[in-house]
Amino acid sequence: MTSSAQQGSQLGPLNPGDVVSAALRLYKDRFKTFFNLAALATLWFVGGIFGMGLAIAILAGIGAGVGNEVGAVIGGLLGALVGFAPLLYGSAKYYALSSVIGRLSFRELISQPETALDARRQVAPRLGQFLFLGFLLLLAYVAAYLGGALLALIAGGSIGFLTAGILSALINETVGGVMGIFLGVLIGLGILLIALIWIASRLFISEVVLAIEPQSDAGGSMGRSWELTKDSILRIQVVFLATFLIQLPILSVTNYVPSILLELLPADGVVYGITAMLSLVLSLVGSIVVLPLWQAVKGVLYYDLRSRREGLDLALRHDDGQGLDEGM
Repeated sequence: MTSSAQQGSQLGPLNPGDVVSAALRLYKDRFKTFFNLAALATLWFVGGIFGMGLAIAILAGIGAGVGNEVGAVIGGLLGALVGFAPLLYGSAKYYALSSVIGRLSFRELISQPETALDARRQVAPRLGQFLFLGFLLLLAYVAAYLGGALLALIAGGSIGFLTAGILSALINETVGGVMGIFLGVLIGLGILLIALIWIASRLFISEVVLAIEPQSDAGGSMGRSWELTKDSILRIQVVFLATFLIQLPILSVTNYVPSILLELLPADGVVYGITAMLSLVLSLVGSIVVLPLWQAVKGVLYYDLRSRREGLDLALRHDDGQGLDEGM
C-alpha cells in the first residue's frame, strides 16, 4: 500500500490546494503505472489518427489510378469514412485508459488500491459507453459555445450600442464608437468565457464517474458529474488553474518552445523538417507526462465532491448503499 493509500482513510473534504497536493502525491507514488497508462492511451489515439490517414491515402491512391483527380477526391472521401472507424476506436481506448488513472487515484484514497490490470478489466466492458460519452460531451461543449456566443452577441452588442450612443452624445461620435465597440467586445468575450467555464466545470469529472461507479452509463455519468459539481464551480476553477500552472513549465519545453523555433526557421529546409519531427515527438511526450496529473486531479476531486455532498463512507458504500466492489 502506498503512502497515499495509507492516508486515504484520514482524508475528509479537501480545499483546492489539498486536492492538487494529493493528486501530485499520487502521481509521484504511482508514476510508472500512471505514465504507462498515459503512454498506452496516447498510442491508441495516435494509432486511430494514423489508421484514418492510411485509409484516406490508400483509397485516394486507388481512386487516382482509376479516375485521376476526381477519382482521388472520391477515394479520399471514402477513405475518410472508412478511417473514421479506427479513429473512433482509438479515441474510445484513449478515453477509457486515461480514466483508469482517475479510478486508481480514487481507490488509493479510500484505501482500496487496485492494480492497473484489475482497473482496466473493470473499465474495458464500457468502451462503447466511453465513446458515447465523448460524443455527448462534444455536443454539450458545442451547445455551450453556440449558446454563449449568441448570448454574448446579444448582450455585448446591446451594451456596446447603448454605450456608443450615450458617449457620442456626451463627447463625440469617434470616442463613443471606439468605447462602445471595446466595451461590447469585452462583455461579449466575458459572457462566452463564463459559459464555457461553467459547462466545463459541471462536466469535468464525467469520465471518472463512468470508470468508478459500476451502474453508470454515458448519460448517467454526465448527470452524476452535474450533480456532484453543484455549488463547486469556483473550487473546481481554482483546482484547474493550479494544475495548469504546475504543468506549464513542462508544456513550455515540450510544446511552446519548439513551436516558436518552427516559426523562426525557413519552412523549406531540412532543419525545419527535423525540428518539426522533434517538435511532434516532444509534444506527445509532454502530453503523456501531464495527462496522469489531470486524471489524478479528477480522481481526487471526485473523492472530495462525494465527501462534501454525500458524507458517505466511500470505502464501503455506493449510491444505492451497496459496496463499491459490486460487479467488480
